[in-house]
Amino acid sequence: MKWIKLGTWLESLIEIFTLGYGEHIALWVSKKVFGKNSCGCCERKQWLNRLTNPQYNGECNQIKL
Repeated sequence: MKWIKLGTWLESLIEIFTLGYGEHIALWVSKKVFGKNSCGCCERKQWLNRLTNPQYNGECNQIKL
C-alpha cells in the first residue's frame, strides 16, 4: 500500500499559491537573507515524503526515469 507523500502535496500547494514561482522565491530569500546557495526545497520534500513513506527513495537534483 502506498502512503500519501506529504512533501509532494506541499510542493504542489506552494506552486499553486505562488503561481509556479515558489522555488524561485525561496532561492532568492535563501541567497539574500541567509547567504545560502540552496533553498532546501528538495531536501524538505524528501524529508516530508519519508515521514509517511519510509521506503521513498527520491534523489535531489537528479532526474529519475
